[in-house]
Amino acid sequence: MKKSLFAAAALTAIAGAAQAQSSVTVYGILDMGYIGSNAREVAASGAVNKIQKSAFSNGAEQTSRLGFKGTEDLGGGASAFFTVELGLTPQNSELSGGTANDKIQNTTQASGSAVDNRQSFVGLKKNGLGQFAFGRQYTVIFNAAAATDPGQLNNVVGNVVYNSGSAYTADALGSGTNNNIGFTNRASNNVTFKTDSFSGFTASGMYAMANQNSTIQGGSLTPVAPTAVTAGGNTNWNGWGLGADFTWQKLYLNASYQSFKTFYSNPVQATSATTVNLNSAAATSGQVTGTGVLWAGSQNLADKQTYVAGTYDFGILKAYAQWVGRKVQQDNTTALSPAGAQLNRTAEQIGVRSYITPTIEAWGSIGMGTYKGPSTSATSYVQAPDVKFLGWQLGSNYYLSKRTNLYAIYGQQQSTSSTPQTLGSGNSANQYALGVRHTF
Repeated sequence: MKKSLFAAAALTAIAGAAQAQSSVTVYGILDMGYIGSNAREVAASGAVNKIQKSAFSNGAEQTSRLGFKGTEDLGGGASAFFTVELGLTPQNSELSGGTANDKIQNTTQASGSAVDNRQSFVGLKKNGLGQFAFGRQYTVIFNAAAATDPGQLNNVVGNVVYNSGSAYTADALGSGTNNNIGFTNRASNNVTFKTDSFSGFTASGMYAMANQNSTIQGGSLTPVAPTAVTAGGNTNWNGWGLGADFTWQKLYLNASYQSFKTFYSNPVQATSATTVNLNSAAATSGQVTGTGVLWAGSQNLADKQTYVAGTYDFGILKAYAQWVGRKVQQDNTTALSPAGAQLNRTAEQIGVRSYITPTIEAWGSIGMGTYKGPSTSATSYVQAPDVKFLGWQLGSNYYLSKRTNLYAIYGQQQSTSSTPQTLGSGNSANQYALGVRHTF
């Protein structure tokens, strides 16, 4: 009897210890308020379109989300961890889900499903070495920008590096105003690593891969409307990135690089004009094409992105400096542009952030850059002239508690070119937001 009692007590202690070594946290952000904007778009014909938007909407300061994360102590300084984070749109009937996409790569940055999978990954960590994880995750540049952006990657216009505010008719690639044109935020099918700090240095990296190689023997290449048909071959997408940062007292520096490539070795055909996604042979949102062969063999799109930034904490305020560059090249002729067509965008920005009082925080940023789009003709390669852009932003938080704050944000941006009626030139916008953010 005593032995049984001792065994039961030991099992209870072991179970209690195992439970104490594991933890799961539910967290989230709800950000709601009023968002208004005024914008002016100039078409290549010279026609001017004025747009005014106003709504009680979501996510001006931070995108709303619901997340679950946990860790398990495996002993010996090792642990397992996971995160599942869903995007929320509490302003309308669809609480989650979305179709936001990277319009340069034409790959979806949101799931496009009933549930918006912002990120979901699982990994292992070893104290003193670092960690790795598999799943849908932030890119190395996004993580660097999150630590070095004075506006903390809010969604109001005026931030020329992140460029996430939506004020125009559509976030068109041609005008250089589409959301997140500065860099790619997330990558699916991704493995990442990050080292622990060694004398102030840390390194991080990622490799994303979604490749499919197939061979079709026999059959017919005749397309069946309304879907596109592939003739075997490769439908591959992959990307990689490396980043390094250094912390010395109040100084923080970061340099990151990431590159993505989309490759098709097979023709894709359709019987009528449709749209296709560079990350899928299916007819989805993406590049507009005509009847017949949508893509010839060896479609190749390279997207290279670079980010360099630093911060210094002076005590009364924190100073920020950022530079981002993005070069996208298409290596074959499409219905929209010829082989060799490039998109080049660079932007630099400085800013400050400070607590004016223990409960009032403010920030400001100003930046400029250059955008050069590809030719709009598939028969001749004439690079569009440079378009220069300027943007600035001011914002403030008033903290009612550690988890709840009121905010006000205002930003402006405009673009010009030395050549009249250049696509993207003459556009301007301002946007303002008043809201409340609650974190839990």
